[in-house]
Amino acid sequence: MVSRDAAGGRETLLAWLQSGGNAREVARRLHIHPQTARYRLRQLQLLFGDALHEPDARFELEIALRAERLLGPAEEA
Repeated sequence: MVSRDAAGGRETLLAWLQSGGNAREVARRLHIHPQTARYRLRQLQLLFGDALHEPDARFELEIALRAERLLGPAEEA
């Protein structure tokens, strides 16, 4: 089972990747307050660091998140 925080982080990250890094657009897509979106994005920045600024890493993250959305979460061993 996926925690609510983890699921929200993944949704936020995918929205950020798809919106070109625009926090207001993330908030609009997720139906949350812009300040909540900015808080979540700061948390993701702490988690991923400079990887969020690397095009290859962003591409890989987006592909993984889209695949999870289509196929469902991977089962834990």
